[in-house]
Amino acid sequence: DKAREVEQKSTSDLRLHLLYITGGVIATLGLIETNRKNSQDHVRQVHAARRDRYIVAVDKLSNSNASVRLGGVYALVGLVDEWLDDDNMDRETRIKEGQVIINNLCSYIRSPFLIAEKIEAYEARNDFNLLQEYEGAFSSEEYSPQLQALYERYKDSGSFKNFQDITANYAELREEQDVRRAIFVEMSKRSSTFIKNEKGAIVPSPSTWSNFEFDFSRAPIFYPLNDLTIEKGNFSSSKFHAKADFSRVTFTCDANFSGTIFTNDANFIDATFINNADFNKSIFIGEAKFIGATPFINAKDFSRVTFSGNADFNNAEFHSNANFMGAYFAHEANFNEATFTGDVSFHDVIFTGETKFGGVIFNKHTNFVEATFKGGAGFSKMTFTEFEPWFFEMCRHARFSAAMNPHDYNFSVTTKSKPINLGTATLLGKTFKIPLGTILFDPGSNDISDPAK
Repeated sequence: DKAREVEQKSTSDLRLHLLYITGGVIATLGLIETNRKNSQDHVRQVHAARRDRYIVAVDKLSNSNASVRLGGVYALVGLVDEWLDDDNMDRETRIKEGQVIINNLCSYIRSPFLIAEKIEAYEARNDFNLLQEYEGAFSSEEYSPQLQALYERYKDSGSFKNFQDITANYAELREEQDVRRAIFVEMSKRSSTFIKNEKGAIVPSPSTWSNFEFDFSRAPIFYPLNDLTIEKGNFSSSKFHAKADFSRVTFTCDANFSGTIFTNDANFIDATFINNADFNKSIFIGEAKFIGATPFINAKDFSRVTFSGNADFNNAEFHSNANFMGAYFAHEANFNEATFTGDVSFHDVIFTGETKFGGVIFNKHTNFVEATFKGGAGFSKMTFTEFEPWFFEMCRHARFSAAMNPHDYNFSVTTKSKPINLGTATLLGKTFKIPLGTILFDPGSNDISDPAK
């Protein structure tokens, strides 16, 4: 009997322990499920609150107070960082949420700002009137290249008539410049950095914002963008209402300026283009500056670009193919000391003013077929390292103005260069030494000479 009591007690104790254990497991599972639900609820609440803050921040961008708009910019940038750092969702969702905010910031950059257009009209008319008075020109055909460039600005300056409140407009302009530039500054802080790979080449190291798309196309730009890193610069069909300042800017991916209008001077001094630089059909009404060893790392396209003012590529570096086909240089074109590593095409280019190629190094094929030189052309001390340049092909010839002095065309190359084979051609009673197969033309009558022999 005593043994049975002991056995029954042991069985009872075991059953009790099992009940305790089972109850503990059930309680633990219940606690885990409760915590999971609480955690999910908390995440949902955080996401909901974040979206509410997004709505408030977007609303600030339309505020009449510039400081409030600037606060909205910083709030939106902070929300992008929060989404990217959120471990409660997958990477694709984080990027999707961030892209929505990036789209809003880009949309703000693309939004019109009429005061910028008004000030552009005011300055264009003032500059035009002052220079016209100084030069004493009476018709657009007599304008100097500088006055012609100002005339283009003046002609397209819009229908603004009342400039009495222009001082207040300048204050508003400066405030909006600060707001819009701040967007690019914050993007720049989160853009790719650069490292050297095993071959010693400088390559971008992607950042947290590198996966976003940035669309600034058709934007009115009236503020400087110098000393920044621009991840993906899609400025196609944009219009710069003030001086375009991209000095010391690094474009980590494609830089798209196709169809862009630069109403004033454009400064790309010391800018770096890592990937394709596309300026196809863009218009530079003022001076275009690409000087200071501006490196174009990959392909670049300046085809059918209009340079109404001086175009300065002095000491620029083209590390791959360069295409200037069909470009128009209304004034001076300066390529002195530039380096072209890949093929370069000046096919069908019109050089109206003085053209400078002194000290240029061409490492691959160079095409001047059907190029037109209306002013002087300095080709002295050039180096063609591997191939002789093309100035004619079949029935297509480069053309040189017979209105110039024969000494205005200099084709001397360095001792290390492939030669430019010269011949003679005569027109307007003057004999020129120009590349074989090229022709002279009379700008007044469009008469042409026989090809140089």
